[in-house]
Amino acid sequence: IELCEKIKDIFPGFIVIEADIGEDPDKRDYLVSNDKLEATGWSPDYTLDMGIKELANYYKTFKAMNYGNV
Repeated sequence: IELCEKIKDIFPGFIVIEADIGEDPDKRDYLVSNDKLEATGWSPDYTLDMGIKELANYYKTFKAMNYGNV
């Protein structure tokens, strides 16, 4: 849901629909942290916003090329 909301921030026309259909049998939930990785001095080259925009541009390119299966 958080990712969908981030996409909606960048593309206001994006519609998020939540449906209570079924239930995920896998009840595991993980908290992920980059603290150890970032402590080594590593940092990402791209932000999430940059990645969303890049992916959107990629799909726009294929749509303009009339590929029907993408």
